[in-house]
Amino acid sequence: MRLLHITTAFKRSKNDVITPWLVDLLVEQSESDEVFVLTSGYKNVSKRQKYRNIKIFRFNYAPKHLMKMTHDSTIIDYLSFNKKSFVLIPLFFITGIVENLKVVLKEKIDVIFVHWPFPLFFIAFPAKIFFRKKIVSVFYGAELKLFKKSFFGKKFILHNILKNSDKIVAISSYTKKQIEEIVKDKDIKIEIIPYGVKVDEKMNFSEKEKFILFVGRLVERKGVEYLIRALKYVRDDYKLYIVGDGYKRRGLEELVKKEKLSERVKFFGFVTDDVLIEYYKKSKIFVLPAVHDKRGDTEGLGMVLVEAILNGTVSIGTSIGGITDIIEDGKSGILVKEKDERELAEKINLLIENNDLYKKLQFEGYKIIKEKFSIEKVNKKYLELVYE
Repeated sequence: MRLLHITTAFKRSKNDVITPWLVDLLVEQSESDEVFVLTSGYKNVSKRQKYRNIKIFRFNYAPKHLMKMTHDSTIIDYLSFNKKSFVLIPLFFITGIVENLKVVLKEKIDVIFVHWPFPLFFIAFPAKIFFRKKIVSVFYGAELKLFKKSFFGKKFILHNILKNSDKIVAISSYTKKQIEEIVKDKDIKIEIIPYGVKVDEKMNFSEKEKFILFVGRLVERKGVEYLIRALKYVRDDYKLYIVGDGYKRRGLEELVKKEKLSERVKFFGFVTDDVLIEYYKKSKIFVLPAVHDKRGDTEGLGMVLVEAILNGTVSIGTSIGGITDIIEDGKSGILVKEKDERELAEKINLLIENNDLYKKLQFEGYKIIKEKFSIEKVNKKYLELVYE
């Protein structure tokens, strides 16, 4: 079967760590099916690329120096800081629709997967109208934040996306609940399929080093500032490694200077997949200090936690959003309240000092996550949807 995935962002280069869970899923999927990606243009990145067996098509919606709305942040985050870029939105949809129709025809696509259906569903929908292509809408949670605001027709819009989707997927029970609350319909059929990751058959944990790790985009909902502040109360022979980039990086670097933590905090930006795996393997503790941002958005799941746990790194996350689908407190990791650097520091120190607890969470966490999130099991669930 020939499968097209529409997404706002996808791997731009070999070193790009963006959406690794989606990249891994499509690589796995491409072992049995023909896989294509349609995504937005970004600066000077080529319109046509290939990664492994995956053909990548990009639609250019503006001059190259203006194509910055996606990849480094969400479209909504970018527009909140760049109001003038709102004029690019009509061009984004028009060029996206045209490119989608061209790809569907040229590549003889059978099924279209829409990741982040609001607003990307409307790029895919004309292919359903004109060519009767099936659409699988995959909700991650972040795209639902607009529906929490009061605006005319919000329920109508989401209802129509759901009604015109042949299959509906939510990545977590939290995301499924959000959809049901907005449309006020608990009878709608929504499959829960989480992100998937590659899992080694044997547990082979590396020797741990004295650093705490964060991986992700540096945006408000990641809550990295609370982790930085927590470091003041953590044993001072431990450092904090921050892998990733985003619009909040400069502010976070200033916070590190203000808190006099420059010797203990390192920013690495984007790194290659191989380097990232080494950080996962060697870090003592992984932390995802997610928060609800000013728009009420938070983590739909938090796949970096899964990757950390499978590499033998005990993880701490805030007890919000889809994080609770991954971390069972005291079993596969530790949960803390959001925006509470004191409690976060207390739990980090507990894991540093209590080796028995650390080993228990390390081994139990691996077993639980392997059962729920292996890429083979996740891909099988997706293919069952389209082959039914």
